[in-house]
Amino acid sequence: MTLLDGITFKAPVLRVNNRSRSIDFYKKSLGFTLLSEENALAIFTACDNRDRRFTIEESPSTRTRAAEGAKKLDKIIVKAAKASDIEALLANGAVTHQVFKGKNGYAFETISPEGDHFILHAEDKLADLSIVDRPVLPAQPEFKGLSDYSFEEICLNVLSKDKSETFYRNVFDGEFPLKMSFVETQGPDLQVEPSTTWDIEILECQMPVEYDLGALKSNLEGKGYDDIYLDAKQKVLVISDPSNIEIWFIK
Repeated sequence: MTLLDGITFKAPVLRVNNRSRSIDFYKKSLGFTLLSEENALAIFTACDNRDRRFTIEESPSTRTRAAEGAKKLDKIIVKAAKASDIEALLANGAVTHQVFKGKNGYAFETISPEGDHFILHAEDKLADLSIVDRPVLPAQPEFKGLSDYSFEEICLNVLSKDKSETFYRNVFDGEFPLKMSFVETQGPDLQVEPSTTWDIEILECQMPVEYDLGALKSNLEGKGYDDIYLDAKQKVLVISDPSNIEIWFIK
């Protein structure tokens, strides 16, 4: 057993400039189902699995700006439960940067209005994908969105790959509950506060209801991390990674 037994990855949270335009993109090009809108937030799910989450937070240009140079978020890889859902998205006009074909069907890369890259596939291995021309397919007006999906990998652009890998290894006792990869690069906004740019802001992790977040806080402080937030009811703990991306542990 480890200190983080029972943890699951819940959702990435991305800051965006225009919520309406972003909602349209995530529905039409990635097949996410809009679950609710709460103040500046838009929360997405899957048609057949309402436990799925993906969140965007609107942050207009009066307070936030585009990143200069490389963004913190390099790409997010999403695995669809059904390859036929990806074909339906292509048939219905999903915006694509590149289209691929694998053993199970089509896959594609798409880029959000804020320049965030996503790869959507249904393969056992990404290595099975080859670039192909976009197919011409008959529209599927009955299609409502991805039946289910999971986040397979998040790749971040970082100033120090070693420092980021060490953080995630130390905080999560060896392994984050989602594959994380890092590309070492340079950029003036790779460590700015999350409210500064339209970029990845939060990685949400779900904890069991009986989990002791106070004990987790003490453990992390013992490892040398002192900038940790724990709410009064001890239901949310927040720590920031070396890129100033917030990690939320939520009961």
